[in-house]
Amino acid sequence: MKNKLFVVTTAIALLLTHVAAPLAGFDPVFAAVSPAADGLPKPAISRALGALLLPINKQVIKKFKLGKSDRGLLVLSVKPNGAADKQGIKPGDVLVEIVGRKVHKPIDVDVAVRRQLKAGNSNFKFDVERAGVMVVVAAVITLEVYNETYSVSELSSWETTTSFESSFSYSEYISEETQSIEESYTSEETIVEESMSHEETSSEETTSEEETSTEETTSDNSTADDATAENNDAADDNTADDNADVNDDSAANDDLSADDSGGDDSSSDDSE
Repeated sequence: MKNKLFVVTTAIALLLTHVAAPLAGFDPVFAAVSPAADGLPKPAISRALGALLLPINKQVIKKFKLGKSDRGLLVLSVKPNGAADKQGIKPGDVLVEIVGRKVHKPIDVDVAVRRQLKAGNSNFKFDVERAGVMVVVAAVITLEVYNETYSVSELSSWETTTSFESSFSYSEYISEETQSIEESYTSEETIVEESMSHEETSSEETTSEEETSTEETTSDNSTADDATAENNDAADDNTADDNADVNDDSAANDDLSADDSGGDDSSSDDSE
């Protein structure tokens, strides 16, 4: 009886242990460390550069030991012989500005490049922070380069750097983020076109508002000129009337003077 009781007690204890384990969480020793669990944002491929870019936030600054004031995009990797690689942009660089525009999201780079290409410009200037020093990278990016296609599956072969934090595994990170990278790459072209269309619409609205303002100003000036002309005409009429009155008074005075002179002559005759 005691043996049976011991067996039942042991079985219950084992059962409770298995039930409680999932509630308590996995043992840290056996838990797989997820790179994304560190709060890193989603990376994205830049069509213009052939580079995998990561938006910089507090977690990125801490993870990759960047400067506390760093802002922009961290270059995680570049395609061998791709646009970034040929132009001298390296893994570990921080992209700050492109053609004078600050960049905060990977899509910002491609929108800026696509806008310039549409305007017929293929020469670009990138402000890059490298090892705490600001470097200006001059680059030539053509529409052909921009339209080059990339495969997410090839990211593992792209050139990265060993200077990243030792706890960061590039291969593990892109493996975990493959789906989000694929989705952002697939939708990027549409987003770029929508962004450019929105900017053009805003520009047209601004131009229309400026033209309307100019027309209103011209109309106001025309109205003011008409009012001034009317005032001038009225003033001229008043001046003419005044002059006529003066001439009438002068003529009347002349007549009176003539009469007086006639009277004097008559007196002179009587005297004779």
